[in-house]
Amino acid sequence: METIPKIISAPAAAPATSNTARPVPPRPRQYDARLARWMVAPLVDTRVSPNHLTTLRLIVGLACAWAFAQGGYAMANLGAVLLVLSNFIDHTDGELARISGKTSRIGHLYDLASDALVTVLLFGGIGMGVAAVAPDQYPLPVPLSASALGWIAGIAVALIFFLRMRIEDRVGKAGTKQASVGGFETEDVLYLMPLVTLFDGTRGFLIAAAIGAPIFALLVIADYVRVMRRALPVEAGESAATAEAATAVEAVQPMAPAAFAADAEIERALDAIDFDAATREFKSQDAFIYLDKFLPKTVTEQLIAVVRSVTPNVNRNYLPGHKQGGSVSRHTLDELAPFVAELYRSPALMRFLERLAGEKLLPSPQDDPHAYALYYYTRPGDHIGWHYDTSYYKGRRYTLLLGVVDQSSCKLEYRLHTRNPGVAQVEGAVAYPPGALVFFDGDKLHHRITPLGENEERVSLTFEYVTDPRMGTWQRFISNMKDAIAYFGFRQVFRQILGRTKR
Repeated sequence: METIPKIISAPAAAPATSNTARPVPPRPRQYDARLARWMVAPLVDTRVSPNHLTTLRLIVGLACAWAFAQGGYAMANLGAVLLVLSNFIDHTDGELARISGKTSRIGHLYDLASDALVTVLLFGGIGMGVAAVAPDQYPLPVPLSASALGWIAGIAVALIFFLRMRIEDRVGKAGTKQASVGGFETEDVLYLMPLVTLFDGTRGFLIAAAIGAPIFALLVIADYVRVMRRALPVEAGESAATAEAATAVEAVQPMAPAAFAADAEIERALDAIDFDAATREFKSQDAFIYLDKFLPKTVTEQLIAVVRSVTPNVNRNYLPGHKQGGSVSRHTLDELAPFVAELYRSPALMRFLERLAGEKLLPSPQDDPHAYALYYYTRPGDHIGWHYDTSYYKGRRYTLLLGVVDQSSCKLEYRLHTRNPGVAQVEGAVAYPPGALVFFDGDKLHHRITPLGENEERVSLTFEYVTDPRMGTWQRFISNMKDAIAYFGFRQVFRQILGRTKR
C-alpha cells in the first residue's frame, strides 16, 4: 500500500502592509545598499531624481581624485575619506531609481560613465600624488614612474568598464553581477582605503593596482570573448521549443536498470501527492516545502547502501564557529555510485520539482561538485551554522535535501521571509528522516543543521538544480575556493578542473 506523503507547513506569515500601491523591490543583500535605500526613501515623492545623486557622486569623486593628485600624507587621507563617501553615494542613485520607479536607459548609462570616469581619475590621481612626493623614484624595478603606473591601472579599469557594458548589452545585468560575500561586493574593498592612507600605504596600493587591474582586465576580456561567441538568447516561443527539445533528448538517454526502476517508483509515489496543495505551500512559504515521506522504501535502501560504500572517501572539514562534518562530492559519486547521478536526473523527480518551482530547472554543470553530494554528520558536534545556499550562477539555484540515514537528534532549523521587507519572519525546525524531502530556493531560506549528539549518525543527500548554468570568471573562482576549503578539499575540486582543462 502506498503511503501518502504528508506536507508539514510553517505557520502562515503575516501579510505585508503598505500605504502605497508602488511595488517594493526586494531588500538589497549588500549592507551599504540597504543603508543607501533607507537614506533615500524620503526622496521618493520629491523632485530629486537618481541623476541628481549621480551628479553628486561625480562631484565628490572628482574632488577625491584631485585630493590624491596633490600628494602628501594629509591630502591622501582626505582623498580616502572622499573616496568612501563617493563609493557610498554611488549606491543611492540606483536605490532611489528602484524604489521610486524613476529608471531610464540614459540614467543607467550616465551612472556607468560616471563610475568609469571617477575610477580612472582616482588611480591616475593616486599615481600623480605618489610621483609628486618622490618624483625621481620608480615604484617598481622597471622604468615607469608612479604617475605612469596610476594611469596604467586607470586605463585597465576603463577597459573593464567598457567590456562590462558590452557584456551587459548582450546578456543583461546578470552578466556583470559582482561576487558577493557576507553582504559585501568586490568593489567594496575601496571602503578600506582610509586604513591604507592612515598607515601611509598609498604607494603599496598603487603598485598592487598597477599589477592587479591589468590582470583582472585579462579575465574580463576572456569573459567577454566567451559571451560574444555564445548565441544570443532566443525569443520566448523559441525558448520553450528549445527547452522541450532538450528535455526530449535527455529523456531518451539510456538509464541504468536500477535507476529506471527507481524513476518508475517515484512516478507512482507522486500519483498520491496533491500537486496543487503542494505548490500553494511552496509559494506561501517563500519557496520552501517539507515532505516527511517522499522517496519509496526501495530507493531509500539503495541510497543507504551507497552511503556505506563511499564512506572511506569522506572528506572531513572544520571551519571554527560555522561548520564541522564530512562530505562526498559529485565527482566521487560518479566514479563509485552512478545510481545517484541517475536519480539526480530522474525525469519524474525533475518534473515534480519544476512544477513546484514554477520554472524550468536544469542540472548543474558537470564541473560543479555540489550538483549532488552526500553530507556526513558522524562525530559529536558535527553541524553547519546559519547560512544561505548562495547561488553564484546567473540564475536561481534550488536545493533538494533527501534524508538517507538519521539516527540523531539533529534538526534542520530555518527562517522564512528573511529577505521580504514588510513580511514577518517565520521560524521552524524539522528532522528529515530517511525518505523525507526538503526543497527550497537557496538564496531565500536561512537555515542551519543543529549539532550532532553522542553516539549519533546522520547522512543526507543534496541535489542542486539551476535556472541558468552560466557563471562568471570571478564567481567561478570564489565558488571553487569555497568548495575546496569548506567541503570537498583542494585535491577533489581542482583535480576535476585541471582534468577538464587537459581534455
